[in-house]
Amino acid sequence: MTETTASPLYERVLAGAAPGARLLDVGCGAGELAAAALAAGLTVSGVDVERAALAMAERAAPAADLRPGDAHELPFDDDAFDLVTLVQVLEHLTNPVLALREAGRVCLPGGAVRVSVWGTPDECDAAVIGAALAPLTSAAPAPRQDPPRAAVPGGVPDAGPVPSGAAASARPGAGRSGTGAPPLTDPERLAKLAGLAGLVVREIAVVRVPTDHPDPDDLVAGVLASGPGRHAARSAGPGAVREALLAALEPFRVGEGYRLVDTVRVLDAVPG
Repeated sequence: MTETTASPLYERVLAGAAPGARLLDVGCGAGELAAAALAAGLTVSGVDVERAALAMAERAAPAADLRPGDAHELPFDDDAFDLVTLVQVLEHLTNPVLALREAGRVCLPGGAVRVSVWGTPDECDAAVIGAALAPLTSAAPAPRQDPPRAAVPGGVPDAGPVPSGAAASARPGAGRSGTGAPPLTDPERLAKLAGLAGLVVREIAVVRVPTDHPDPDDLVAGVLASGPGRHAARSAGPGAVREALLAALEPFRVGEGYRLVDTVRVLDAVPG
């Protein structure tokens, strides 16, 4: 999979952050955003509830201050950061308002809190994957919710599409419920939650995020590594998953591979 997805989303999330600015990445997962921020000269901290994710993040961003921690109770003092980010995390949290309030607490007055969520299924090509898997899973028990930022495409029913590339790469943990909160794809709902948390919304931007898969094997392997893909494979077998995926994604073929483009919304807010 070509990591074309990282650039437009991460550039938008980090926009305006000057070298030396202090960033906290909440639900840092495998550390892709932390690594991008370090490369831009920021001073980076990150938290995640999953030790395995933190181990990956330490390899990706060895200069970052990475700690175990829950989004609902951040292990930092008030006014500690210039920028606080929750990238593809909020919709998986037990209490999104509390997490946003915590983000505002640790953010300096005049700093920024930036939150990204997926667009609606009709705005995300990856939703086609969820639709292709759904008929294969009717006889099997529902899977556990995958962590945020799943590194592969797929659609999770009632939780919005799980996009397909590096911007969606796994951010395990961050303090989430077992089944995930309802989707936050509606900008008005996202803005309302931010307001309830005491944040003042400046903008909700739309970012289009492309992902390239060089061949069918890469595409199928990615889906089979996801929660929905594993669930479908247990129910119908990997061969049936492959057949359903390649048929559904034929319109997205580019040469020998595939290109999927997903919409992400990025909320930019300041502490109230």
